[in-house]
Amino acid sequence: MHIIEQLQSDQMAANGQQDPNANVCFFSTVDATGSPQVRTLVLRQIAETTITLFINTSSPKWQQLVKQPRCQALLWYPSLQIQYRLSGIAEALASDAIQDNWQKRPLRAKLLDYFYDRTAPQSSPMTSRAGLLEQFEALSQRVAPEDLKPSSAAIGLSVQLDQIERLDLSQNDLPHERTLFERSENGWIATALVP
Repeated sequence: MHIIEQLQSDQMAANGQQDPNANVCFFSTVDATGSPQVRTLVLRQIAETTITLFINTSSPKWQQLVKQPRCQALLWYPSLQIQYRLSGIAEALASDAIQDNWQKRPLRAKLLDYFYDRTAPQSSPMTSRAGLLEQFEALSQRVAPEDLKPSSAAIGLSVQLDQIERLDLSQNDLPHERTLFERSENGWIATALVP
């Protein structure tokens, strides 16, 4: 089976198992000091050579990606005991990617984009959680849900994959199965790795 088909199949199986990680990834960038920065993001799409994520340009991760677009997403499906490390180069998608998916986003996510634009950028400090919730509630009272439109700061992010590593921990008495897939002009080349 082709590695992308395998990845999509594993994600579907994880969804079937109601795995809480089935639709998220752990996304890693590098900050200005060279330190890794990892956060959980919703994985919007897995395609032939890309994954798609949505972010807000007010977030530090966007500035990190502008300076260093090389990144990695880790997928961990505990229900299957399978891990993927997806490495590649991130780039912003055309604005229609957000437009096409805006209606699928939960109200909270739409309101947060407005909050970032009108109240405080993502990751900025607040005096307290209670203060944040109070300001968020005030914003939600001022803006009718049907009036929410995509923020220009909300962007789609495409990661052009050049490496995929799959680790299957479910081998019981055998060593784990670990395989590196590297993208070439002719597709994905597989190399077995010592786990």
